[in-house]
Formats: sequence, C-alpha cells, structure tokens
Amino acid sequence: MGNPLKEFKNSIDGLKQSLDGVKQSVDGLKAPVDELMGNVQDTLGEAKSRSEGVKSELGRMKQAVEDTKAVLVEVKDTLTASAEVLYTRKRYARLFSRRAKLQTAKAVQP
Repeated sequence: MGNPLKEFKNSIDGLKQSLDGVKQSVDGLKAPVDELMGNVQDTLGEAKSRSEGVKSELGRMKQAVEDTKAVLVEVKDTLTASAEVLYTRKRYARLFSRRAKLQTAKAVQP
C-alpha cells in the first residue's frame, strides 16, 4: 500500500483537472448561449419596432377611414341638396309653363 496522503493529493489533483475540464466545457457552451441570447434580443427589438410600425400604420389607416367617412357625408349632403334644387326647379318650370299656357289661352279667347 502506498502513502495515503500522496494518494489523497493525487485524487484531489485529479478532481481539480476534472473541474478545469468542466469549466472549459461550460465556457465552450457559454459562447453559443450568449450568441443565442443576443440574437433573441435583436429579434425582440425588431419585433417591437415592427409592432410600433404596424400600430402607426393602423392609426393612419383609421384616420383615412374617418376622413373618407366625412367626405362621404359631405357628398351625401351635397347630393341631397342638389336633388332638392332640381326638384324645385322642375316644379317652378311646370308652374310657369302652366301659367304661360293659361295666359296664352286667355289671350287667344277674347
């Protein structure tokens, strides 16, 4: 049997070497994980940026719809007023044509 202290020291040295190997493995795995986390952060930033752009575009679209509605209301009001004017003109034309016919008929009947 050998020296127990020497064997214990050798055992501890072996454990240290194993621990160093594990640390190197962890460091080797850490770089891809850090890169992955960086990529995830970049993707999240881009997604937020796109989300803000989409929200902005939706806001512009909603405003365009509201503007279009307002224009359509104005067009409807204009058409309604035009129809009333045309109807009134037509009524006056009929009235004046009747009046002219009556006056012509009275002038012819003496």
